[in-house]
Amino acid sequence: MRLLLPLLLVNLAACSLIPQPAPSVSTNAPKAAMAPYTVNDYINNLTLQLSHLKEPLSSHARIGVSSFYFADSLDSKLMTEQASGLSQQIQESLLTQMTQLGYNTIEYRLANNLNLSTNADSILSRDLTQLRQRQNIDLIVTGTVTRQQHAYIVNARLVNINNKHVLSAGSTEIPINVMWGDEKIQQRDGYLYRSEY
Repeated sequence: MRLLLPLLLVNLAACSLIPQPAPSVSTNAPKAAMAPYTVNDYINNLTLQLSHLKEPLSSHARIGVSSFYFADSLDSKLMTEQASGLSQQIQESLLTQMTQLGYNTIEYRLANNLNLSTNADSILSRDLTQLRQRQNIDLIVTGTVTRQQHAYIVNARLVNINNKHVLSAGSTEIPINVMWGDEKIQQRDGYLYRSEY
């Protein structure tokens, strides 16, 4: 028992000699940077390129704007995950800007009737049964999107529907982070990709 008391005192003294770790300093992680411009701004460049026509248009030529798909899967691969919403925004911006430039644009998604619900109403539809059977469109703006590491490359064409003649074309880059922050880990096609370590 006499030996136990000195050992206890030596242990307590040794514990007080061990340096205590410095308190951790709180750091705020920087927020992911967004692109300096909106999708609409980048599409403005594309619209201006499309307005440089190889030949004059009839003032009555009716123009529609289609959805944009990934270039490697034109008929099957919708732009999903981080790109979801980008295709629709490209289409909507082109339709708006071409109308503002004075082109005779056509809204072919216009339903025959106004659809009312309890909290909203809509006249736009992608349901073929609600649309006119014949769309009166002479020209169509169509295009593709290709994913690069840093940006989406958007290629667009103004095409005569009757003879498939390309009247004008344009291309622009839209940064990956235009609609979402620049993330270190991204999911594409069910796989995880790291841009930084």
